[in-house]
Amino acid sequence: MKRILVIIDNLQQYEKIQSLIHRKNYTNLIFDFYHSNVPTAIWEHADFKNQNKILDVNQKTEWILENFDMVVSVHCYQFFPAKLVKGIRCINIHPGYNPVNRGWYPQVFAIIKDLQIGATIHEMDEKLDNGPIISRKFVKKFAWDTSLTLYNRVLDTEMELLEKNFDSIFNGTYSTEKPEIGGNFFSKRDFKDLLEIDMDQSDTYRNMINRIRALTHGGYKNLYFTDPDSGKKVYVNLSLIPENEKEKN
Repeated sequence: MKRILVIIDNLQQYEKIQSLIHRKNYTNLIFDFYHSNVPTAIWEHADFKNQNKILDVNQKTEWILENFDMVVSVHCYQFFPAKLVKGIRCINIHPGYNPVNRGWYPQVFAIIKDLQIGATIHEMDEKLDNGPIISRKFVKKFAWDTSLTLYNRVLDTEMELLEKNFDSIFNGTYSTEKPEIGGNFFSKRDFKDLLEIDMDQSDTYRNMINRIRALTHGGYKNLYFTDPDSGKKVYVNLSLIPENEKEKN
């Protein structure tokens, strides 16, 4: 019997993974789900609400090593310590195409910097979103994508890769490839530096539109400028409607 620890901070993927596990119906695998201490929508799910499912991987490294055979990270907001990734097989499901989109909010930087985007499943090492690649796939990016529409297609591709590789991942028969040298890494600080608009800055329409759509993610308040009279932040979102298509944003 294998015990699998899944640390997940994305509600959409949690429900899809649960459905996949149910379809696979492996009797020799026990999945135990936890989340980080950063509040997200998953906290309100019936499986987690009031269940004391917060897990700090740094504080609980020894407990994890003693009680589990594998760790799976799904959009987890934590950096795994070296002792953990060296002591147990840790798999990461990442919403970017490694090594092109390592780090935070890959779809945002894929739009702004005109980079390829996709999804990756990989073994974890001591660097963030790094390590031997189990499976990866590009996702097509359109001129009318916002952060949200592109992100949702990446999530679908993550699940496609997980379903395709589920058996080999959990029975340990998969093969890996080394990521190419180079690539890109984007930090949370890089993201935050994009959020405030300098209203006196000049730029091309292409760059301006790309920045606005890259930071348009449903109801999230990301991009803003400051009203000089009131001092209030004014948040900016963009609606993009391709010809002959209904509004999707």
